[in-house]
Amino acid sequence: MVPDVFDLHVLALKRTYERLPAGTLLQWITEGRIAPTDQVRSPGSSSWQAVRDVPMLMAAMPAGAAREPSLHMELDPEQAADAAAAWESYRPRRRHEDVELDMTPMIDVTFQLLIFFMLTNALANASPVDLPRAVHGEGMSPDGVQMILVDDQGRYYLGEKVDPQFERPLEQLVKQVERNASQLGGGMPVIISAHRQTKHAQVRQLVEALGTIGNLGKVRLGVEEAQ
Repeated sequence: MVPDVFDLHVLALKRTYERLPAGTLLQWITEGRIAPTDQVRSPGSSSWQAVRDVPMLMAAMPAGAAREPSLHMELDPEQAADAAAAWESYRPRRRHEDVELDMTPMIDVTFQLLIFFMLTNALANASPVDLPRAVHGEGMSPDGVQMILVDDQGRYYLGEKVDPQFERPLEQLVKQVERNASQLGGGMPVIISAHRQTKHAQVRQLVEALGTIGNLGKVRLGVEEAQ
């Protein structure tokens, strides 16, 4: 017949619990608070018996607990169950329980995203490029021809495009053409492109002003091709 109460002797604590209800003892064994080597006896008996030698008690022992006493057997079995659970949270983990997170892939992705945003930002906000002036002077073509443009309002431009930064009064334009010619050593040809609505007097005035340049080459008038 199984007794209703037991005397329990916890070896790790060197402490004896007298007349402990069988239900409480089984609960402590199930929760892992009792080691297989701890001893029990019937109240009034003088002989102690290991828990592992009592089949009914050993059947309630958690799997694997029969090999050796757990470290937390040094805790008082009467402590609350959450104390034992707290011990479980900081107990040393076995090798197979260790969990490590490999950060190498995350670092690689971070650097790739950083490079991507740096490149896209550089392309979206391109720095202005300061183009150098022509080697032979303003309004010169690559083959060394001075280009002059006259728009429909009679304004003069150095080059082939109507651009406010290249607009010059007639006197300044003539001086710049003279400087360009001197850089080339004389004989610089000039091509004048006039808008179809430009007055003839304005073109003639420009040609006469260019005629005052002694080392200038031939002056030609640009012709618009027929459509």
